[in-house]
Amino acid sequence: METQELLKKYAKGKRNFENIVLRDRDLSWEYLKEINLSNADLSISILEGVDLTEAQLINTNLSRADLTVANLYKANLSGANLQGADLRGAELAYANLRFADLRYVSLAGADLSNAILPDGTIMPDRSIIQRKKVISYMTGETPVNLNNMLGNPIHYYCQ
Repeated sequence: METQELLKKYAKGKRNFENIVLRDRDLSWEYLKEINLSNADLSISILEGVDLTEAQLINTNLSRADLTVANLYKANLSGANLQGADLRGAELAYANLRFADLRYVSLAGADLSNAILPDGTIMPDRSIIQRKKVISYMTGETPVNLNNMLGNPIHYYCQ
């Protein structure tokens, strides 16, 4: 499917785009709230600033995608392949990342407040990623090692 076709169908009210292939596409700064892209292939796509609030991204391939400053508030990313994705500055509050592949993900500045991590851990409120540590600003808790929160031997880059 071509990018413009998806955007036209979305504008007309369609929300279900399961299993589509949008590999290596540019959807930067598009508004796609509540879209269903489950089992889709969005690998190596540019999704900078895209609004995917409450999107269904179950088992979606987002490997090596640019999701910098993307809005993934309450998005369901369970089982998603995010390997090598750039999520710097992304809004992931209340997102479901259960069973997601987060190897080599860049998370610096990402908001993971109340997000469900791959192992089922729920992040504390106001959890912002800084230099491989989770800082809980609201509670003032001691910073914890990000690798311990998200599981070893996975590597997370916070640049």
